Amino acid sequence: MMIPIEELKFDEHGLIPAVVQDAHTRQVLTLAYMNDESLKKTLETRETWFWSRSRGSLWHKGETSGNTQQLLRVDLDCDRDALRFTVRQHGAGFCHLERRACWPSEFALDDLERTVVARATSLPLADPDSRTGKLLGDPALLAAKLREEAAELAEAETRGAAVHETADLLYMALVALVRGGGSLTDVRAELARRHAGVTRRPMTAKPPADAP
Repeated sequence: MMIPIEELKFDEHGLIPAVVQDAHTRQVLTLAYMNDESLKKTLETRETWFWSRSRGSLWHKGETSGNTQQLLRVDLDCDRDALRFTVRQHGAGFCHLERRACWPSEFALDDLERTVVARATSLPLADPDSRTGKLLGDPALLAAKLREEAAELAEAETRGAAVHETADLLYMALVALVRGGGSLTDVRAELARRHAGVTRRPMTAKPPADAP
């Protein structure tokens, strides 16, 4: 990965601001600073390195926390005095408070997915009272709850009921997705593939499983 470093406009302290953006959610994770050395190490290793103004030293993001960032793309702004890094964030997130980003953001399904994945990776040591843990550890219970929530959504007749039952079903579906080894990224890719398709399957109901 190459960029014209010689064209960059570092400030009087030899630093340049770097906006870090999540490739998956497009969320801005932080604004950090780089000097010539940290920028070169970032480009060479494909992991982010920054300059800590408070410590006066280089720091490799995730070196101690494990929340590393894989560099996918770097863009220069029109004035060549700021950078934008598109990364694949690993671990809890960028912020030292174990949040996805240094700014608060609206709740997203990705937040729930990370919680479910965390529960899945901690099994069988998960909290025995954890609802998610019970569903992940009991496929029969999960299947029953999926059928139950889908039926309740199908019968919802008010806006409030539809919202409530959709939330329940999305949660159950996400647990099933994680348990099956999939991710929301996979689902988005599949939906994008279908959206771009030319042909459409007829919208007909399948016969019941116990039908003759």
